[in-house]
Amino acid sequence: MTIRKVIAETKNAAWANPRLERQANGGLMFVPVEGAEPIADCRVARCFPWSIPDRHISIRDKDGNELYLFGSIHDVPEHSRQLVIDELAAQEFIPRILRVHEINDTFEILIWKAETDRGPVEFQVRDEDIRTLGDNHVVIKDDTGMLYDVPDLNALDETSRVLIEDRLT
Repeated sequence: MTIRKVIAETKNAAWANPRLERQANGGLMFVPVEGAEPIADCRVARCFPWSIPDRHISIRDKDGNELYLFGSIHDVPEHSRQLVIDELAAQEFIPRILRVHEINDTFEILIWKAETDRGPVEFQVRDEDIRTLGDNHVVIKDDTGMLYDVPDLNALDETSRVLIEDRLT
C-alpha cells in the first residue's frame, strides 16, 4: 500500500482513531485507520520544536514522508499519547551553551569552541544557521545538523555574549 493511498483512505475514513504501537524491534508502527495495513518503522517529529513544541506533531515514514499530522499533542489519542511523548523526549538531546571560548571565521565557515551543559565542544557553523527565537533566545545548527541552545543570551558572560551577538544577522 502506498503512502498516498494510506493518506487518502485515512481522510476518507474521517481520520478515524489513528494508532501508534511499539514494534518488537523497538521501532514505531503507525495504524492510520482500524483495519488498515500498519506502516512499520515510523518516527514522530515536532514541526516547530522551538516556537510551538506541543503543536503540529507529525508522524513520518522511514523516508521522512508525512503520514499524519496532529494539531496538538492533546489531539493524539490517549492510547498513543504517552508513546508519542516518550519518543519526542528521547529525541531531545540539545546541548545548552554555557560559554563560548572563541569563534574563528574560515571561508564562510565559523569554527566554534564552547562549553555546554554536556561538556566542551568544537563545531562548524554557517552564518545563516545562527537563529534568534524571540528575545535573547539563540539556536545554532552545526554542519552535521546538531542543534545548540542559548536560552537567554543575556545570562552568558560578556565575552560569550559579544562573540554570539557579533554573528547575529
